[in-house]
Amino acid sequence: MWAVSAILFIVWVVFKFLLHKSGFVHIWLLGAISVFVVQLITYRKTRYQRLSSGS
Repeated sequence: MWAVSAILFIVWVVFKFLLHKSGFVHIWLLGAISVFVVQLITYRKTRYQRLSSGS
């Protein structure tokens, strides 16, 4: 998932700053941010479960 969010962010940067496109490209940014947030929440949840189980 980290790779997907990184790729989406890179695509957004390329479209926004190098090709000067706007509008649809912001969907790529929202996708990258949402994937990153979901991955971060999942990571914290599994980390908390490991710590609370005593492992």
